[in-house]
Amino acid sequence: MANYSFIIKKGKYRLELITTDRELLSEQFEQWVHSAGDYVLQKKMLEHKNAMDTQIQEEEKITQKNIEKQIRKTEPEKVEIKEEPDPKNEETQLKEDLDIFYSVPASETPEEESKTQPSESVFDSILDNSMKNPQTEVSFKSSPSIKKDNAFINFMGDKKIDKKIDYLLLTAYYFSQFEQKPRFTLKQLNSKLMQNLAVIIDHSVLQEAINRDYIECLPDLTGLVGASEYRLTAYGEKTILDA
Repeated sequence: MANYSFIIKKGKYRLELITTDRELLSEQFEQWVHSAGDYVLQKKMLEHKNAMDTQIQEEEKITQKNIEKQIRKTEPEKVEIKEEPDPKNEETQLKEDLDIFYSVPASETPEEESKTQPSESVFDSILDNSMKNPQTEVSFKSSPSIKKDNAFINFMGDKKIDKKIDYLLLTAYYFSQFEQKPRFTLKQLNSKLMQNLAVIIDHSVLQEAINRDYIECLPDLTGLVGASEYRLTAYGEKTILDA
């Protein structure tokens, strides 16, 4: 009667199975192959999750540093606001800043309008504060002085949007398909949404999109970007097209 066997070696360990039952040998070998495959898959998933967690933590540190930098730049303005007779809390002040930024100045000459138009650093400060506190409710007034992307507004208006993750995916799709910009940062995406739709995407929504394999985090090979970049995956694009 024939003997069947297989040998598995791992370092100093050696496993050998010898039997005359061919079917038993086949079943045992198949179980070992499946177990080894499951182990490798779980290990890869864990490594990928750890890499994503590290990327998110690094981005949060970069965002926090940018917020602190903007706060230092705007400290003189904050001192003047505190000296007013009726000081506002942080949420009320943020609303006033945004109202000034988006409202139409009354009876202004061209020179006065150019003086009151906010600089890029002011908008960055407002955007960073909104990203830091995404749950703060703010109101926006439409203003001819703010250049709107009507194509983007019309594109979003034609879509069914139920959650904030829909804003993220559709904006990422718009970047790649209509602006030839497949790579984007969270700040670029929020700038687009805030200027046109008054919507802010926080890190929890971004993490949900990454966990669902809608968005992938790209490595910074040059070290010049200063913030994590992301890209819409093929699965994320299919999800949008199938909706």
